[in-house]
Amino acid sequence: MFYSSKHIPTESHKNIYFDIKDESSWNNISLNKSDKLILLTWRNLPNHNEAFHITENLTDSLKFISYILNKGIKKIVIAGTCYEYGLQNGMLAESIETKPINCYAIAKDSLRKLTQSLCNYHKVDFAWLRIFFVYGEGQHPKSLIPSLDKAILNKDKGFDISQGDQIRDFIKVDKVAKLFLKITDSSEANGIYNIGSGEPISILDFLENYINEMQSDIKLNRGVYPRRKDEPLAFWADTTKLESLTV
Repeated sequence: MFYSSKHIPTESHKNIYFDIKDESSWNNISLNKSDKLILLTWRNLPNHNEAFHITENLTDSLKFISYILNKGIKKIVIAGTCYEYGLQNGMLAESIETKPINCYAIAKDSLRKLTQSLCNYHKVDFAWLRIFFVYGEGQHPKSLIPSLDKAILNKDKGFDISQGDQIRDFIKVDKVAKLFLKITDSSEANGIYNIGSGEPISILDFLENYINEMQSDIKLNRGVYPRRKDEPLAFWADTTKLESLTV
């Protein structure tokens, strides 16, 4: 999480101690009514089906957001997840009904609805950025691409995957960061935004393209892992609303 009226961490902000579970640390944050907040924090991912997403992360986040709103702020921007759509297939628009099925997605979807109500009450602008399959620097080391990078570095002959026929929407983390800042800076950007490429691609094709870019000859061992039961076979972002942003 970082905050600034200009959305750029200054030297004085870099070393501020903050822990969303330590309410005494919240007093270290100095805000004024022209500031905007980007909230990214969410503990103990992935573990999507664990109850702590609801019993801890949801409640901690909601308490913190309430605290910030009572202090006075101009806008709040929060990271959501494409898992809020549940098992729905196809190109998914922000306007369709959410149908989350795992604890992580349920907690995120609940936070969105509750935060929207609080922001409406406080007359604060609110944007919810529903992120699709982000990859790049800073990823969890056991995520798909970091695991593949490790296998390539180790000169492994093969890399185990699922069948690879699932259709997904991959987006690089630096692009995600730029979109967060663009939406935060825009005075007109409110509500839900899909943060994806809008370009469907199979996991197999995505990985093969990545392997070619890395100039590796590692082979993909398909069908080793089963498909995830909490993900649809094929879904990607409708980015029409995102592309309509002019600022």
